[in-house]
Amino acid sequence: MDSTLTISPAGPSDRWLLKWGAFILWSAFGFILLLLLYLTWAAYWILPFVPIVLLAPAAAFYLFKRPLLNLAVVLSGFSLIVGFKAGLQAEEILYGLYYLSFLGYWFFTRSYLQRQVICNRPEERTLLIFLVLVTLTVPLSVAFDGWPDMIFGEWLSFTMLGFYWPIKEAIEKDERGLKVVVGSLIVVGLFVLVRNLLEYQSDLSNAEQLWQIASSRAITNESLLMIPAFFCIVLYLRTRSFPGRMLLLATVLGMFAGLILTQSRAYWVTFFLGTGFIFMFVSGKDKIRILSVGIVSAVGIGTLAYVILGDYLMLVLSGLLDRFLTLQSAVSKDVSLINRFLETQGVWEHIKVNPILGYGMGVPYRFYNITFEYSEIKTFVHNGYVALLFKFGVWGLGMMLFMMVRFFVTAFQNWKKRHDQLLPRLISLSVAAGLLALSVNATTANPFYQNDLMFIYASLWGIAGGIRARRTAIQQRVSG
Repeated sequence: MDSTLTISPAGPSDRWLLKWGAFILWSAFGFILLLLLYLTWAAYWILPFVPIVLLAPAAAFYLFKRPLLNLAVVLSGFSLIVGFKAGLQAEEILYGLYYLSFLGYWFFTRSYLQRQVICNRPEERTLLIFLVLVTLTVPLSVAFDGWPDMIFGEWLSFTMLGFYWPIKEAIEKDERGLKVVVGSLIVVGLFVLVRNLLEYQSDLSNAEQLWQIASSRAITNESLLMIPAFFCIVLYLRTRSFPGRMLLLATVLGMFAGLILTQSRAYWVTFFLGTGFIFMFVSGKDKIRILSVGIVSAVGIGTLAYVILGDYLMLVLSGLLDRFLTLQSAVSKDVSLINRFLETQGVWEHIKVNPILGYGMGVPYRFYNITFEYSEIKTFVHNGYVALLFKFGVWGLGMMLFMMVRFFVTAFQNWKKRHDQLLPRLISLSVAAGLLALSVNATTANPFYQNDLMFIYASLWGIAGGIRARRTAIQQRVSG
Protein backbone atom coordinates (compact mmCIF):
# COMPACT_ATOMS: atom_id res chain seq x y z
CA MET A 1 0.00 0.00 0.00
CA ASP A 2 1.33 3.38 -0.98
CA SER A 3 1.62 5.49 2.18
CA THR A 4 2.77 8.64 0.35
CA LEU A 5 0.78 11.72 1.40
CA THR A 6 -0.75 13.35 -1.67
CA ILE A 7 -1.64 17.03 -1.51
CA SER A 8 -4.19 18.15 -4.07
CA PRO A 9 -3.68 21.54 -5.70
CA ALA A 10 -5.52 24.42 -4.08
CA GLY A 11 -8.79 25.30 -5.73
CA PRO A 12 -10.10 28.82 -6.37
CA SER A 13 -11.93 28.95 -3.02
CA ASP A 14 -8.81 27.78 -1.13
CA ARG A 15 -6.63 30.41 -2.82
CA TRP A 16 -9.22 33.06 -1.90
CA LEU A 17 -9.10 31.99 1.76
CA LEU A 18 -5.28 32.03 1.75
CA LYS A 19 -5.18 35.53 0.29
CA TRP A 20 -7.69 36.87 2.81
CA GLY A 21 -5.93 35.09 5.66
CA ALA A 22 -2.60 36.65 4.67
CA PHE A 23 -4.25 40.04 4.33
CA ILE A 24 -5.78 39.79 7.84
CA LEU A 25 -2.48 38.71 9.41
CA TRP A 26 -0.50 41.51 7.75
CA SER A 27 -3.19 44.02 8.67
CA ALA A 28 -3.06 42.91 12.30
CA PHE A 29 0.74 43.20 12.25
CA GLY A 30 0.52 46.70 10.79
CA PHE A 31 -2.08 47.75 13.33
CA ILE A 32 0.08 46.53 16.23
CA LEU A 33 3.09 48.35 14.78
CA LEU A 34 1.15 51.61 14.44
CA LEU A 35 -0.23 51.17 17.96
CA LEU A 36 3.27 50.76 19.37
CA LEU A 37 4.45 53.87 17.50
CA TYR A 38 1.50 55.84 18.88
CA LEU A 39 2.15 54.63 22.43
CA THR A 40 5.81 55.60 22.10
CA TRP A 41 4.75 59.12 21.17
CA ALA A 42 1.59 59.76 23.24
CA ALA A 43 1.58 57.32 26.15
CA TYR A 44 5.14 56.19 26.73
CA TRP A 45 4.37 55.19 30.33
CA ILE A 46 2.32 52.25 29.02
CA LEU A 47 5.29 50.77 27.14
CA PRO A 48 6.57 48.66 30.08
CA PHE A 49 3.23 46.84 30.03
CA VAL A 50 3.30 46.11 26.28
CA PRO A 51 5.42 42.91 26.64
CA ILE A 52 2.94 41.71 29.25
CA VAL A 53 0.04 42.28 26.86
CA LEU A 54 1.86 40.51 24.02
CA LEU A 55 2.83 37.54 26.19
CA ALA A 56 -0.57 37.35 27.92
CA PRO A 57 -2.26 35.05 25.33
CA ALA A 58 0.56 32.48 25.50
CA ALA A 59 0.67 32.66 29.31
CA ALA A 60 -3.12 32.35 29.51
CA PHE A 61 -3.12 29.31 27.20
CA TYR A 62 -0.46 27.67 29.38
CA LEU A 63 -2.16 28.46 32.70
CA PHE A 64 -5.74 27.64 31.72
CA LYS A 65 -4.57 24.17 30.70
CA ARG A 66 -3.30 23.68 34.28
CA PRO A 67 -6.17 24.54 36.66
CA LEU A 68 -4.27 24.14 39.94
CA LEU A 69 -1.32 26.23 38.78
CA ASN A 70 -3.72 28.82 37.39
CA LEU A 71 -5.52 28.98 40.74
CA ALA A 72 -2.21 29.42 42.58
CA VAL A 73 -1.21 32.27 40.26
CA VAL A 74 -4.54 34.09 40.50
CA LEU A 75 -4.61 33.78 44.30
CA SER A 76 -0.99 34.83 44.75
CA GLY A 77 -1.47 37.57 42.15
CA PHE A 78 -3.96 39.23 44.48
CA SER A 79 -0.84 40.87 45.94
CA LEU A 80 -0.97 43.26 42.96
CA ILE A 81 -4.13 44.98 44.18
CA VAL A 82 -3.81 44.87 47.98
CA GLY A 83 -2.72 48.52 48.14
CA PHE A 84 -5.02 51.52 48.37
CA LYS A 85 -3.48 53.90 45.84
CA ALA A 86 -5.50 56.81 44.54
CA GLY A 87 -7.12 56.19 41.17
CA LEU A 88 -7.17 53.08 39.03
CA GLN A 89 -3.71 51.57 38.60
CA ALA A 90 -2.51 49.64 35.53
CA GLU A 91 -1.71 46.53 37.59
CA GLU A 92 -5.22 46.64 39.06
CA ILE A 93 -6.72 46.70 35.57
CA LEU A 94 -4.56 43.77 34.43
CA TYR A 95 -5.35 41.70 37.50
CA GLY A 96 -9.04 42.56 37.27
CA LEU A 97 -9.17 41.33 33.68
CA TYR A 98 -7.26 38.21 34.70
CA TYR A 99 -9.39 37.18 37.66
CA LEU A 100 -12.69 37.99 35.94
CA SER A 101 -11.55 35.92 32.94
CA PHE A 102 -10.53 33.16 35.33
CA LEU A 103 -13.92 33.10 37.04
CA GLY A 104 -15.83 33.45 33.76
CA TYR A 105 -13.88 30.58 32.19
CA TRP A 106 -14.38 28.39 35.26
CA PHE A 107 -18.14 28.89 35.41
CA PHE A 108 -18.57 28.52 31.62
CA THR A 109 -16.60 25.28 31.36
CA ARG A 110 -18.09 23.65 34.48
CA SER A 111 -21.72 24.65 34.13
CA TYR A 112 -22.10 24.73 30.32
CA LEU A 113 -19.44 22.51 28.73
CA GLN A 114 -19.04 19.88 31.46
CA ARG A 115 -22.62 20.16 32.73
CA GLN A 116 -21.51 19.97 36.37
CA VAL A 117 -23.77 20.78 39.29
CA ILE A 118 -21.73 23.46 41.02
CA CYS A 119 -24.12 24.06 43.95
CA ASN A 120 -24.70 20.95 46.04
CA ARG A 121 -25.45 22.47 49.43
CA PRO A 122 -27.82 25.17 50.74
CA GLU A 123 -25.02 27.65 51.51
CA GLU A 124 -23.63 27.26 47.99
CA ARG A 125 -27.00 27.90 46.39
CA THR A 126 -27.47 30.87 48.70
CA LEU A 127 -24.08 32.28 47.67
CA LEU A 128 -24.89 31.99 43.96
CA ILE A 129 -28.33 33.57 44.40
CA PHE A 130 -26.77 36.34 46.52
CA LEU A 131 -24.24 37.22 43.81
CA VAL A 132 -26.97 37.26 41.15
CA LEU A 133 -29.23 39.47 43.25
CA VAL A 134 -26.37 41.84 44.11
CA THR A 135 -25.74 42.26 40.38
CA LEU A 136 -29.44 42.89 39.77
CA THR A 137 -29.41 45.76 42.29
CA VAL A 138 -27.32 47.91 39.96
CA PRO A 139 -30.41 49.60 38.41
CA LEU A 140 -31.77 50.13 41.93
CA SER A 141 -28.47 51.75 42.93
CA VAL A 142 -28.68 54.12 39.97
CA ALA A 143 -32.30 54.96 40.82
CA PHE A 144 -31.24 56.00 44.33
CA ASP A 145 -28.43 58.20 42.96
CA GLY A 146 -25.59 55.83 43.73
CA TRP A 147 -22.14 57.02 42.75
CA PRO A 148 -21.12 55.13 39.57
CA ASP A 149 -17.52 54.51 40.62
CA MET A 150 -18.64 53.22 44.02
CA ILE A 151 -21.31 50.98 42.45
CA PHE A 152 -18.70 49.40 40.21
CA GLY A 153 -16.13 49.13 43.01
CA GLU A 154 -18.54 47.47 45.44
CA TRP A 155 -19.78 45.06 42.78
CA LEU A 156 -16.19 44.06 41.99
CA SER A 157 -15.58 43.42 45.69
CA PHE A 158 -18.54 41.05 45.87
CA THR A 159 -17.40 39.19 42.75
CA MET A 160 -14.37 38.08 44.81
CA LEU A 161 -16.75 35.66 46.55
CA GLY A 162 -16.82 33.73 43.27
CA PHE A 163 -13.40 32.34 44.16
CA TYR A 164 -15.25 29.97 46.49
CA TRP A 165 -16.02 27.44 43.77
CA PRO A 166 -12.56 27.11 42.15
CA ILE A 167 -10.95 26.85 45.61
CA LYS A 168 -13.44 24.22 46.71
CA GLU A 169 -12.93 22.22 43.50
CA ALA A 170 -9.14 22.32 43.79
CA ILE A 171 -9.20 20.98 47.35
CA GLU A 172 -11.87 18.39 46.57
CA LYS A 173 -10.30 16.92 43.43
CA ASP A 174 -6.55 17.35 43.94
CA GLU A 175 -4.65 16.17 47.01
CA ARG A 176 -2.25 19.10 46.54
CA GLY A 177 -5.09 21.60 46.42
CA LEU A 178 -5.24 22.39 50.14
CA LYS A 179 -1.49 23.04 50.35
CA VAL A 180 -1.58 25.22 47.22
CA VAL A 181 -4.46 27.37 48.50
CA VAL A 182 -3.06 27.82 52.02
CA GLY A 183 0.42 28.44 50.62
CA SER A 184 -0.90 31.10 48.23
CA LEU A 185 -2.64 32.93 51.08
CA ILE A 186 0.54 32.86 53.16
CA VAL A 187 2.47 34.30 50.18
CA VAL A 188 -0.04 37.17 49.96
CA GLY A 189 0.31 37.73 53.70
CA LEU A 190 4.09 37.87 53.49
CA PHE A 191 3.87 40.38 50.65
CA VAL A 192 1.58 42.59 52.72
CA LEU A 193 3.93 42.26 55.71
CA VAL A 194 7.00 43.35 53.73
CA ARG A 195 5.13 46.24 52.09
CA ASN A 196 3.72 47.46 55.43
CA LEU A 197 7.13 47.29 57.10
CA LEU A 198 8.69 49.31 54.28
CA GLU A 199 5.93 51.92 54.49
CA TYR A 200 6.27 52.06 58.28
CA GLN A 201 10.03 52.52 58.01
CA SER A 202 9.47 55.30 55.47
CA ASP A 203 7.03 57.05 57.82
CA LEU A 204 9.55 56.90 60.64
CA SER A 205 12.29 58.29 58.41
CA ASN A 206 10.11 61.19 57.27
CA ALA A 207 8.77 62.03 60.73
CA GLU A 208 9.64 65.54 61.88
CA GLN A 209 8.00 65.48 65.32
CA LEU A 210 8.21 62.94 68.16
CA TRP A 211 4.43 62.46 68.19
CA GLN A 212 4.57 61.37 64.54
CA ILE A 213 6.89 58.53 65.52
CA ALA A 214 4.72 57.46 68.43
CA SER A 215 1.52 57.47 66.36
CA SER A 216 2.92 56.04 63.13
CA ARG A 217 1.03 52.99 61.88
CA ALA A 218 0.70 50.69 58.86
CA ILE A 219 -3.06 50.30 58.68
CA THR A 220 -3.79 48.32 55.53
CA ASN A 221 -4.87 44.72 54.84
CA GLU A 222 -4.92 43.59 58.46
CA SER A 223 -7.00 40.52 57.56
CA LEU A 224 -4.29 39.37 55.14
CA LEU A 225 -1.91 39.29 58.11
CA MET A 226 -4.27 37.76 60.67
CA ILE A 227 -5.62 34.80 58.69
CA PRO A 228 -2.21 33.53 57.41
CA ALA A 229 -0.96 33.85 61.02
CA PHE A 230 -3.70 31.43 62.10
CA PHE A 231 -2.64 29.02 59.35
CA CYS A 232 1.01 29.21 60.43
CA ILE A 233 0.09 28.55 64.07
CA VAL A 234 -1.68 25.27 63.26
CA LEU A 235 1.00 24.28 60.73
CA TYR A 236 3.58 24.81 63.47
CA LEU A 237 1.66 22.29 65.59
CA ARG A 238 1.81 19.69 62.83
CA THR A 239 5.38 20.20 61.55
CA ARG A 240 7.97 17.87 63.04
CA SER A 241 11.17 19.08 61.37
CA PHE A 242 13.19 21.71 63.22
CA PRO A 243 13.86 23.94 60.15
CA GLY A 244 10.17 23.85 59.26
CA ARG A 245 9.16 24.88 62.75
CA MET A 246 11.66 27.71 62.83
CA LEU A 247 10.41 28.98 59.47
CA LEU A 248 6.79 28.88 60.61
CA LEU A 249 7.69 30.45 63.94
CA ALA A 250 9.42 33.31 62.14
CA THR A 251 6.37 33.75 59.91
CA VAL A 252 3.99 33.85 62.89
CA LEU A 253 6.31 36.33 64.60
CA GLY A 254 6.42 38.55 61.52
CA MET A 255 2.64 38.44 60.94
CA PHE A 256 1.93 39.26 64.57
CA ALA A 257 4.44 42.10 64.57
CA GLY A 258 2.89 43.46 61.39
CA LEU A 259 -0.55 43.27 62.99
CA ILE A 260 0.68 45.18 66.04
CA LEU A 261 2.10 47.95 63.86
CA THR A 262 -1.30 48.52 62.27
CA GLN A 263 -2.42 49.85 65.69
CA SER A 264 -5.86 48.50 64.78
CA ARG A 265 -7.38 47.65 68.14
CA ALA A 266 -10.23 45.69 66.57
CA TYR A 267 -7.77 43.34 64.88
CA TRP A 268 -5.72 43.02 68.07
CA VAL A 269 -8.82 41.83 69.90
CA THR A 270 -9.98 39.50 67.13
CA PHE A 271 -6.48 38.03 66.68
CA PHE A 272 -6.39 37.02 70.33
CA LEU A 273 -9.99 35.80 70.04
CA GLY A 274 -9.07 33.54 67.11
CA THR A 275 -5.87 32.31 68.77
CA GLY A 276 -7.81 31.61 71.96
CA PHE A 277 -10.35 29.62 69.93
CA ILE A 278 -7.58 27.46 68.47
CA PHE A 279 -5.97 27.09 71.91
CA MET A 280 -9.26 25.91 73.40
CA PHE A 281 -9.68 22.89 71.11
CA VAL A 282 -6.15 21.55 70.57
CA SER A 283 -4.55 18.89 72.75
CA GLY A 284 -2.70 19.61 75.99
CA LYS A 285 0.68 19.12 74.31
CA ASP A 286 -0.26 21.55 71.57
CA LYS A 287 -1.43 24.07 74.17
CA ILE A 288 2.09 24.02 75.62
CA ARG A 289 3.53 24.55 72.14
CA ILE A 290 1.25 27.54 71.52
CA LEU A 291 2.27 29.09 74.84
CA SER A 292 5.92 28.53 74.00
CA VAL A 293 5.38 30.17 70.61
CA GLY A 294 3.79 33.13 72.37
CA ILE A 295 6.70 33.57 74.78
CA VAL A 296 9.34 33.13 72.08
CA SER A 297 7.44 35.51 69.80
CA ALA A 298 7.29 38.20 72.47
CA VAL A 299 11.03 37.93 73.09
CA GLY A 300 11.78 37.76 69.37
CA ILE A 301 9.60 40.75 68.50
CA GLY A 302 11.20 42.79 71.29
CA THR A 303 14.71 41.91 70.12
CA LEU A 304 13.91 42.58 66.48
CA ALA A 305 12.23 45.87 67.35
CA TYR A 306 15.30 46.99 69.28
CA VAL A 307 17.59 46.11 66.38
CA ILE A 308 15.44 47.89 63.79
CA LEU A 309 14.09 50.86 65.73
CA GLY A 310 16.98 51.55 68.09
CA ASP A 311 16.43 54.89 69.85
CA TYR A 312 12.91 55.14 68.46
CA LEU A 313 11.80 51.97 70.31
CA MET A 314 10.53 53.72 73.47
CA LEU A 315 8.55 56.24 71.44
CA VAL A 316 6.89 53.49 69.40
CA LEU A 317 6.16 51.47 72.54
CA SER A 318 4.59 54.49 74.21
CA GLY A 319 2.28 54.93 71.21
CA LEU A 320 1.31 51.25 71.21
CA LEU A 321 0.77 51.23 74.98
CA ASP A 322 -1.43 54.31 74.78
CA ARG A 323 -3.42 52.65 72.00
CA PHE A 324 -3.77 49.47 74.06
CA LEU A 325 -4.85 51.25 77.23
CA THR A 326 -7.67 52.98 75.37
CA LEU A 327 -9.36 49.65 74.60
CA GLN A 328 -11.50 49.79 77.73
CA SER A 329 -12.69 53.36 77.19
CA ALA A 330 -12.87 53.25 73.38
CA VAL A 331 -16.65 52.89 73.23
CA SER A 332 -17.31 55.98 75.34
CA LYS A 333 -14.29 58.23 74.66
CA ASP A 334 -12.72 57.32 71.31
CA VAL A 335 -13.81 59.91 68.75
CA SER A 336 -13.33 57.64 65.73
CA LEU A 337 -15.44 54.88 67.30
CA ILE A 338 -18.16 57.34 68.36
CA ASN A 339 -18.17 58.58 64.77
CA ARG A 340 -18.98 55.06 63.66
CA PHE A 341 -21.98 55.00 65.99
CA LEU A 342 -23.10 58.26 64.42
CA GLU A 343 -22.69 56.66 60.98
CA THR A 344 -24.99 53.85 62.06
CA GLN A 345 -27.52 56.34 63.38
CA GLY A 346 -27.48 58.25 60.10
CA VAL A 347 -27.90 55.11 58.01
CA TRP A 348 -30.61 53.74 60.28
CA GLU A 349 -32.94 56.59 59.36
CA HIS A 350 -32.80 55.36 55.75
CA ILE A 351 -33.18 51.71 56.73
CA LYS A 352 -36.42 52.38 58.60
CA VAL A 353 -37.94 53.78 55.40
CA ASN A 354 -36.93 50.86 53.15
CA PRO A 355 -35.87 47.83 55.22
CA ILE A 356 -36.91 45.08 52.79
CA LEU A 357 -35.46 46.01 49.42
CA GLY A 358 -32.53 48.21 50.44
CA TYR A 359 -30.97 51.04 48.45
CA GLY A 360 -28.30 49.24 46.43
CA MET A 361 -24.56 49.79 46.15
CA GLY A 362 -22.72 53.09 46.21
CA VAL A 363 -25.69 55.06 47.57
CA PRO A 364 -24.58 57.99 49.76
CA TYR A 365 -25.94 59.03 53.14
CA ARG A 366 -25.27 62.00 55.43
CA PHE A 367 -24.12 62.16 59.05
CA TYR A 368 -22.42 64.71 61.28
CA ASN A 369 -18.69 63.98 61.63
CA ILE A 370 -17.59 65.07 65.12
CA THR A 371 -13.90 64.67 64.25
CA PHE A 372 -13.91 67.45 61.65
CA GLU A 373 -17.19 69.03 62.80
CA TYR A 374 -19.09 69.09 59.53
CA SER A 375 -21.92 67.21 57.85
CA GLU A 376 -20.29 64.47 55.76
CA ILE A 377 -21.70 62.62 52.76
CA LYS A 378 -20.22 59.15 52.17
CA THR A 379 -21.12 55.64 51.04
CA PHE A 380 -18.97 53.59 53.42
CA VAL A 381 -20.49 52.29 56.68
CA HIS A 382 -18.05 50.83 59.21
CA ASN A 383 -20.62 48.43 60.70
CA GLY A 384 -20.75 45.69 58.08
CA TYR A 385 -24.10 44.24 59.16
CA VAL A 386 -25.81 47.63 59.13
CA ALA A 387 -24.21 48.29 55.73
CA LEU A 388 -25.74 45.08 54.33
CA LEU A 389 -29.14 46.05 55.68
CA PHE A 390 -28.82 49.52 54.15
CA LYS A 391 -27.65 48.31 50.75
CA PHE A 392 -29.59 45.08 50.26
CA GLY A 393 -32.31 45.09 52.89
CA VAL A 394 -33.37 42.15 55.02
CA TRP A 395 -32.71 39.63 52.26
CA GLY A 396 -29.05 40.66 51.90
CA LEU A 397 -28.29 40.62 55.62
CA GLY A 398 -30.19 37.36 56.11
CA MET A 399 -28.41 35.53 53.30
CA MET A 400 -24.98 36.72 54.43
CA LEU A 401 -25.58 35.69 58.05
CA PHE A 402 -26.86 32.30 56.89
CA MET A 403 -23.68 31.70 54.85
CA MET A 404 -21.39 32.89 57.63
CA VAL A 405 -22.98 30.52 60.15
CA ARG A 406 -23.12 27.55 57.77
CA PHE A 407 -19.49 27.79 56.70
CA PHE A 408 -18.34 28.26 60.31
CA VAL A 409 -20.27 25.13 61.30
CA THR A 410 -18.82 23.27 58.30
CA ALA A 411 -15.26 24.21 59.28
CA PHE A 412 -15.79 23.21 62.91
CA GLN A 413 -17.37 19.90 61.91
CA ASN A 414 -14.35 19.21 59.70
CA TRP A 415 -12.13 19.69 62.77
CA LYS A 416 -14.23 17.26 64.84
CA LYS A 417 -13.75 14.37 62.37
CA ARG A 418 -11.19 12.49 64.45
CA HIS A 419 -10.55 9.82 61.82
CA ASP A 420 -9.52 12.29 59.10
CA GLN A 421 -5.96 13.36 58.37
CA LEU A 422 -4.47 15.84 60.82
CA LEU A 423 -3.57 18.60 58.33
CA PRO A 424 -7.12 19.17 56.96
CA ARG A 425 -8.48 19.08 60.51
CA LEU A 426 -6.02 21.68 61.81
CA ILE A 427 -6.55 23.92 58.79
CA SER A 428 -10.31 23.63 59.37
CA LEU A 429 -9.83 24.70 62.99
CA SER A 430 -7.88 27.77 61.85
CA VAL A 431 -10.62 28.53 59.29
CA ALA A 432 -13.26 28.39 62.02
CA ALA A 433 -11.10 30.69 64.17
CA GLY A 434 -10.69 33.12 61.27
CA LEU A 435 -14.42 33.20 60.50
CA LEU A 436 -15.22 33.78 64.16
CA ALA A 437 -12.69 36.62 64.39
CA LEU A 438 -13.93 38.29 61.19
CA SER A 439 -17.57 38.04 62.25
CA VAL A 440 -16.78 40.05 65.40
CA ASN A 441 -14.57 42.51 63.55
CA ALA A 442 -17.35 43.20 61.03
CA THR A 443 -19.11 45.38 63.62
CA THR A 444 -16.43 48.09 63.32
CA ALA A 445 -14.60 47.32 60.05
CA ASN A 446 -16.98 46.60 57.18
CA PRO A 447 -15.72 43.51 55.28
CA PHE A 448 -18.61 43.48 52.77
CA TYR A 449 -17.10 46.29 50.77
CA GLN A 450 -13.36 45.72 50.53
CA ASN A 451 -11.56 43.48 48.03
CA ASP A 452 -9.13 41.98 50.53
CA LEU A 453 -11.80 40.92 53.01
CA MET A 454 -14.12 39.47 50.36
CA PHE A 455 -11.10 37.61 48.99
CA ILE A 456 -10.39 36.23 52.48
CA TYR A 457 -14.02 35.22 53.05
CA ALA A 458 -14.14 33.37 49.72
CA SER A 459 -10.87 31.60 50.54
CA LEU A 460 -11.98 30.52 54.03
CA TRP A 461 -15.37 29.38 52.77
CA GLY A 462 -13.75 27.53 49.87
CA ILE A 463 -11.31 25.74 52.18
CA ALA A 464 -14.11 24.67 54.53
CA GLY A 465 -16.33 23.50 51.66
CA GLY A 466 -13.46 21.80 49.81
CA ILE A 467 -12.29 19.77 52.82
CA ARG A 468 -15.84 18.62 53.46
CA ALA A 469 -16.44 17.73 49.79
CA ARG A 470 -13.15 15.80 49.58
CA ARG A 471 -14.00 13.79 52.69
CA THR A 472 -17.47 13.02 51.29
CA ALA A 473 -16.01 11.93 47.93
CA ILE A 474 -13.48 9.63 49.64
CA GLN A 475 -16.21 8.07 51.78
CA GLN A 476 -18.35 7.44 48.71
CA ARG A 477 -15.47 5.75 46.88
CA VAL A 478 -14.73 3.54 49.88
CA SER A 479 -18.38 2.58 50.42
CA GLY A 480 -18.88 2.03 46.66
